[in-house]
Amino acid sequence: MNNMETLIITIALVAVVAVIMGLVIPRLKKQGVDIDKTIEQTKNVLNAITEMADIVKPFVDESKVASDFESILAATKTGVANAEQLWHAGQLEGNERKGAAQKYVIDTLGLLKVPVTPEVERVVNGAIEAEVLGMGHKPKPQSRLPLKR
Repeated sequence: MNNMETLIITIALVAVVAVIMGLVIPRLKKQGVDIDKTIEQTKNVLNAITEMADIVKPFVDESKVASDFESILAATKTGVANAEQLWHAGQLEGNERKGAAQKYVIDTLGLLKVPVTPEVERVVNGAIEAEVLGMGHKPKPQSRLPLKR
């Protein structure tokens, strides 16, 4: 189980407990149960969840997440520049640039062993859009010079 899966499981556990408590408290009120006691039990459950999170936290390597993000940004910068150059060279159509940049970034992340999840894909797409915006919109050259050897 990787770090992201561990984090997702922890969040899911917290959400399940919160939903259960949200359903239990109203039912207890209807049955005439002492709500103060129920709230105290809820606090105990939340404290237990906090303790579980503290146990899991050392296994979630925040530096790995930051490193993966830096890898995405670096690959995006190169991928967008590469796609732009291929477009200027006439090897890509204008509407193919984003796909080429995405493929470059995803391939690079695969080489770096960064798992490509839907969340990572959204980050990649956003980073590509931001990089393109930062480059500015340049018109395609009207004529190309032949390669000199």
